[in-house]
Amino acid sequence: MNVKTAVTAAAVVVSTATAALMPALVAAQTATADSRADLYRRNLLAGKDVPCRTNASCAALGVAALEAGRIKEAQTLVAMEAALAEATAMQADEENSPRATSSARARVAMALVHQGDVQVRLGALPDARAYYRTAVSRGNDYPNDALLGRAVAAARQRLEAIAGKAVVVGVPPNGARFASYLFFGAWNSIEVKPVKGRHGVYRVDGDFMYPTVGADGQPSANMGNLSAYVRFYDGVARVPMTDDGGDAPLDATARITNLAPYDKPANKPADKPADKPADKPADKHADKHADKHADKHADKHADRCLIEFRLSAPETLDVQTHGSPTACGFGFNVSADGRYYLMTGS
Repeated sequence: MNVKTAVTAAAVVVSTATAALMPALVAAQTATADSRADLYRRNLLAGKDVPCRTNASCAALGVAALEAGRIKEAQTLVAMEAALAEATAMQADEENSPRATSSARARVAMALVHQGDVQVRLGALPDARAYYRTAVSRGNDYPNDALLGRAVAAARQRLEAIAGKAVVVGVPPNGARFASYLFFGAWNSIEVKPVKGRHGVYRVDGDFMYPTVGADGQPSANMGNLSAYVRFYDGVARVPMTDDGGDAPLDATARITNLAPYDKPANKPADKPADKPADKPADKHADKHADKHADKHADKHADRCLIEFRLSAPETLDVQTHGSPTACGFGFNVSADGRYYLMTGS
């Protein structure tokens, strides 16, 4: 066998082996090509009883079910509509497409509107207002987005239709739950309940999170929580966070008027070696929210945390961190901050 023949034979062997491996290689390349958003969407649609498979079909079917009086069915459909809208937003972020991003924002806001519509039919008007107001607030971040503006206009119209109806003022005798929408279908939640036998004292329990989606498309979240006894002075309660006291609620009933120890800028050490960078959120959609948190609190005091709860309007609780969120004892990127709306449902 001459050299030329040997080379030819070897080429045949390699060609045959490559052909045998092609299905596996194609499958591996396909798996690699699936984006995090694709995998997230696939997980959403993996259930046996998925009622719809696209954001648009979920929206249409949900509206039809609600108009026909099938409220539970409509509730399931609009929940899936909202989840797929978030998947669409995540996909738009990955593609870095302004047009797709605008469409996704509008879809998320419209899903909130449809969830509010279901609450109106259930007679839960405070909950409906919470969804509508959340949709309206999305427009504040992107005032020049025409597509989003249409969804916001729909939310405003519905909000005006139930304004002043069954409005809850203050904290009801049985307490109240306030919620603030984040993304990926996640809400921060705060319960405020009067303490029996302690006039004017309330127990505040907050559950906060920072939702993410892993490389496999599975959702997860960093968590944080607080529990404290408070008094509202002119509608404001302040809780200085501390690691002392174990699992018992903090006693924050004393009035705090001096916020300077929390709001003064942190002292920055000179020529300190750069720390190892912290792990970043698992996706760009979440990363944008992380940047907002970082920018907002960049000049805050680094070693103290006080969380302020303000009953700023009926059915509204505004929460603001004084000091640094990293000193609150919460998980990475978790913050209690935001505007919370009263919700009566579970």
